[in-house]
Amino acid sequence: MSINRDPEEEEKKMQIKSLKEPLLITNNKSDDESEDLLSSSQPNYQSVSVPVQKQVPSNIPNNFRTIYVNNPVANQSFRFPLNDIKTTKYTYINFIPKNLFEQFQRFANCYFLLVAVLQLIPTLSPTGQFTTFIPLSMVLIFTMLKDAYEDIRRRYSDNVTNRRKAQVLRNGNFISVCWKDIKTGDIVRVSNKEPFPCDLVILSSSEHQGICYVETSSLDGETNLKIRRAKPETMDLVSTSVLENTRMTVECEKPNNRLYKFEGTLILEDQGRKIALDPEQVCLRGSSLRNTDYIHGIAVFTGHDTKLMMNTKQTPHKTSRIERMTNKLIFIVLALEIALIVICDICLMIWSANNGELWYIYHQSLNSAGRVAWTGFLGFWTFLILLNNLIPISLYVSIEAAKLVQGILISKDLQMYHAETDTPANVRSSALNEELGQVNFIFSDKTGTLTENKMDFMKCVVNGEAYGTGVTEIALSAARREGRTIIDTRPSHVKNNPNFQFFDERMNDGAWINDINKDGILEFLILLAVCHTVIPEKNKNQEIVYQASSPDEAALVKAAKYLGVEFISRTPSEMTISVLGQEKTYQILDIIEFSSDRKRQSVIVRNPEGRLVLYTKGADSAICPLLRSGQSNVEETIKHLEVFGNEGLRTLLCAKAYLGESEYQQWHNEYEEAKTSNVNRTENVERVGAMIEKDLELVGATGIEDKLQQGVADTIYELGNAGIKIWVLTGDKLETAINIGFACDLLNSTMTILTVEGTTFQEIKEFLEKALDGATRSKASEDLLGLVVDGERLHVVLEDPVLRELFLHLSIKCRSVVCCRVSPKQKADVVLLIKQHVDSITLAIGDGANDVSMIQSAHVGVGISGVEGLQAANSSDYSIGQFRFLKRLLLVHGRWSYRRVSKLVLYCFYKNSILYLTQLWFVFFTGYSGSSIHDRWTIGLYNLIFSCMPILVLAVVDRDVPASVAEKYPELYFQGHKNAFFNAWVFIGWVANSLFHSAVCFFVPYFCLVGTKFADGQDIDTFSIGICIYSAVLVVITIKLALETYSWTWLHALFYIGSLAIWPIFIFSYGSLFYLFKYPYPFFSEFYDILQEYRIFFTSQFWLVLMVTVALCCVRDIFWKFWVRIQSRNLYYEIQTKHHKKTREEIIQEFPFEEGLPVKIKRRGKSPIEVQNLKNFFGTIASTIKYRGFAFSQTEGHQQDLIEEYYSVDQKQHKKLI
Repeated sequence: MSINRDPEEEEKKMQIKSLKEPLLITNNKSDDESEDLLSSSQPNYQSVSVPVQKQVPSNIPNNFRTIYVNNPVANQSFRFPLNDIKTTKYTYINFIPKNLFEQFQRFANCYFLLVAVLQLIPTLSPTGQFTTFIPLSMVLIFTMLKDAYEDIRRRYSDNVTNRRKAQVLRNGNFISVCWKDIKTGDIVRVSNKEPFPCDLVILSSSEHQGICYVETSSLDGETNLKIRRAKPETMDLVSTSVLENTRMTVECEKPNNRLYKFEGTLILEDQGRKIALDPEQVCLRGSSLRNTDYIHGIAVFTGHDTKLMMNTKQTPHKTSRIERMTNKLIFIVLALEIALIVICDICLMIWSANNGELWYIYHQSLNSAGRVAWTGFLGFWTFLILLNNLIPISLYVSIEAAKLVQGILISKDLQMYHAETDTPANVRSSALNEELGQVNFIFSDKTGTLTENKMDFMKCVVNGEAYGTGVTEIALSAARREGRTIIDTRPSHVKNNPNFQFFDERMNDGAWINDINKDGILEFLILLAVCHTVIPEKNKNQEIVYQASSPDEAALVKAAKYLGVEFISRTPSEMTISVLGQEKTYQILDIIEFSSDRKRQSVIVRNPEGRLVLYTKGADSAICPLLRSGQSNVEETIKHLEVFGNEGLRTLLCAKAYLGESEYQQWHNEYEEAKTSNVNRTENVERVGAMIEKDLELVGATGIEDKLQQGVADTIYELGNAGIKIWVLTGDKLETAINIGFACDLLNSTMTILTVEGTTFQEIKEFLEKALDGATRSKASEDLLGLVVDGERLHVVLEDPVLRELFLHLSIKCRSVVCCRVSPKQKADVVLLIKQHVDSITLAIGDGANDVSMIQSAHVGVGISGVEGLQAANSSDYSIGQFRFLKRLLLVHGRWSYRRVSKLVLYCFYKNSILYLTQLWFVFFTGYSGSSIHDRWTIGLYNLIFSCMPILVLAVVDRDVPASVAEKYPELYFQGHKNAFFNAWVFIGWVANSLFHSAVCFFVPYFCLVGTKFADGQDIDTFSIGICIYSAVLVVITIKLALETYSWTWLHALFYIGSLAIWPIFIFSYGSLFYLFKYPYPFFSEFYDILQEYRIFFTSQFWLVLMVTVALCCVRDIFWKFWVRIQSRNLYYEIQTKHHKKTREEIIQEFPFEEGLPVKIKRRGKSPIEVQNLKNFFGTIASTIKYRGFAFSQTEGHQQDLIEEYYSVDQKQHKKLI
């Protein structure tokens, strides 16, 4: 099916495409991924052999390059890259300058650098010369160390990959070398189950006809093995001597990121032949060899030239929403600071003009406007230095330190450790911790992320009787949610069997021969063993291994084998099966292949009795209309399929029909004619094929579990309760994608599933407009709609701004969206569509290299590591062992981090405002001179020593609710969606509170202590009053932090109390430096001003004033928090106080809605009338199908041709040389 808006427009596009084929990442247009050679198992076996001169021609096109095989000397002039991978950000040489350059891209660092420079100007700074320079240096050094630590970890990860071993032909022998030492043109030997170290062109393999099997799940997400094949001219290049002595040259395209395209020519110089190369001869880095002893290949692309690395974008710099808002707040605070400075400066000039004759202040009389203006100019910079720390100098370093420790704790969480693969959680970018607590959309890959990449035959139906006692993960999850208990009664040896987990005592171990349905069961098993395109092979142990184009087919054939009917061998014209040890041969006459439109597959055979039999299997929607009427067991079978579908099983109906000789011969002639037609061949083949598929007799039904990873269904359900929408983006076919949607409960039978339809631009537009109109008119549509779109239509939608907007508005009104047959670039484009046009936080999760673009495009990228390689994990911000750990990562660590970082940012602004505003109040009592009431080093060490650690402890280990409660009540996650802990009103509240506290902390001690004396009669001077104010500030900010703390530990007590205790110790030591250093050394001269001011701690006035000040500041906060909790009926407070006393149901029943949240927690149930009305409306837009979870994952077309080609040469002629 093709989609065209206008023939002329399409022709122009094809002309452009022929000139410059679209790239996956750097170009906005994607390849036609629906016809990717990578996702097809059908090889192109035609080769081109043309005699040529032995000398390599020099007129190579500019877009091609020449590679001399096994000749590193000749290749040196081309300077091909080595095969090492570098993802590090720095080198040993550029680390310091590059890191400093990046740090000074932050406005705050530039601001404090300016202040530090101004402080060096004599007589300008009221707070000393180094009080900003030293803290700034420490901040820069800490950030530098953190960046170095993260880059060292990246370097270590690179070294693990680069030091893997591969077999390379050197000097006539295959030797083991590191991947990084492989050179372009080397001949590489890859053994079974090994990954390909670079992009290789296959020369030969151990298998028949030069075939090898490649697993590309890390590239395209598909688990079925792909067939790659060497050219016939090179299949004999097996021995090391022949490989060493054969002179070869490769002319191929230059490195590019088109995964599914390759053009090249292999020149055999000794034979004078040119051999055309295509993607069927290429094995890409990121895939691995399977079920093949070995292959020999030429390294054509190495290192960063490989197609995998060309598709890997440089890891983008991501910033969290809180950090972006913090940057804005810094500018707002700076604007307020400058406003205060201007006001003070104006007051200074007015005061100076009125008091310019004071000889003890001014050396010369200020009797001119110029002198007053000069005083104002100097005063501006003095006030800037005095109030510069209204912007917290330690803000960024505090945030980074807290996030770094948070990331370490996430990595150490044993609840997210996957023991089977020895995979802990890994934090690669701790800068996004708080984003994990605000995710609105999750974009997930399917294969390897939601599923385990394997199919299990679980249940079946024969003659209306269901067999099989297995329990699926979906059924277990549904039962847990409903409070029911389901027990899996299968024996342990069956549940733990990796090959076959079906169990029913009526069928296993040949027991079915005594069953009342034994004839029906026998026919059912024969159908499973005959109706397929599986190729049997024998391994080294002479055991039969099934090579199938889909995991579904392999599971069905294995099921027949373990139940007593084993598929043994086949040729293009016949196949042999063993029925309870007795071999029977069936003659294969025709195979009517599967297609996504037919949704079924048929095979016509002549059985051992000589009768013609048509065997068919497919989706129930495709088989039921073809059944002969009057069969008694059809309704019972359909009922069982309903049950199977609700359990998440992939279901198929199996049927047969006996054919007459004349009927078959007439049909066969038409079928052969259709297969050779030059016009509409596919449509003709399907039309004629359907003519013989009629009056079928129902044989049975199958239920296969596309096995979900442990806990996937529960995780999706809980994340849905947290208000997170989950989209599935997969390269699988439409039916498979819909099936996994049902299996994960993203889609269900109560929903209307909209499949985007249309063959032209206008048809797609009309569909989207009508669907959007219906969704908009139905206020309760969100829970009732699911949207499914394939890659072909998605390509059209994303190219046009009108369609893009329609699709966007429709998709966000749906509960779930499933995108199938999408390319890696399309995955990224879908993520960017939501990221750029919806005010939300997006998270992408995947496990393969085809998910890298999507992971890097989202706000937060999560990789699944341990199964499909480390490409996705290495490109992600966070990596976990399985999808189920995402629940804890978001609901627990994400929510904790969001609250902690929010409190940290707010508290940093609060604690700096409360101290440095006391400087502002003091200005009004000093003639606006800019004098400081605090000692210069107490100011400089305020953020570094006295107030830094308590907030870091809160930002690292404080928990407002335990982890178990956060998982039990996913509704708490709505606080992140609402941005409840960090928004403009919350920030204004903290700033207003700091204004009040700073006024109290200044004016109460100042008016109480001014004019009073020490016990020896000396006046209590300004610095002594400053110590009292400083002490009050420290106690107030500590108590304020204590009020914000929910989970007290020994760490809290240690650092909260310790930060207060270190203050008098510091003052005592600081005031005693006069006796240690009698002479004004350059640095210690800064210490002399305070002398013995610590005496204030020994006065009764100090303690009385301190208690009054703290009481006035904190009593209001205490009563306010108490009043809010008493008066506010808030689910959050109820969970905090009563989660250990009441059940979840009791709390939710009493508090059905979260006050102030954007959506309801407990959704109102939809009435049957609403559901039916909505279904009826969308039924007028598109044909709606009753899905039962069926899916037939089968490669479309050409399977019969593949079988004929595979068996075209006697396998005995092929010798395996290892």
